[in-house]
Amino acid sequence: MSYERPILSTLRTELSRPTPVIHVLIGPRQVGKTTIGRQIQESIGIPTVYATADSPVPLDSAWIETQWRRAVADGASSGGPLLLILDEVQKVRGWSETLKLLWDSRPATPEIRVLILGSSSLLMQEGLTESLAGRFFLHRCNHWGYPKSTT
Repeated sequence: MSYERPILSTLRTELSRPTPVIHVLIGPRQVGKTTIGRQIQESIGIPTVYATADSPVPLDSAWIETQWRRAVADGASSGGPLLLILDEVQKVRGWSETLKLLWDSRPATPEIRVLILGSSSLLMQEGLTESLAGRFFLHRCNHWGYPKSTT
């Protein structure tokens, strides 16, 4: 049995239905954001494309465009909604501008739902407030408290 943090249930519910915004999960390093992303991928019940930008080589906006095209192709073949999860997105140069362009020009079908995960609050906040204003819902993932560590 694996432990499910309360934020997992919230995100799963939000991403299980049509959503007009990009969902953003931020928090310090090593708090479980990637684990939550993987748990959503396994349990949400719709096709999911998961990609991480955690790479020793700097990535640019072409990486996000590639993941987006992959999601559109997978969604088109499934005939239903699709979830795109981008982990460590703050490591991609120009991530917020690229995501804004893709989000604003997304096709009606397939319906693409997006969850981005990031750990560098400053880099994430700058991208969210500059390019993605009004297009996202922010979820915070914090360190575990003592009561959670004893269960």
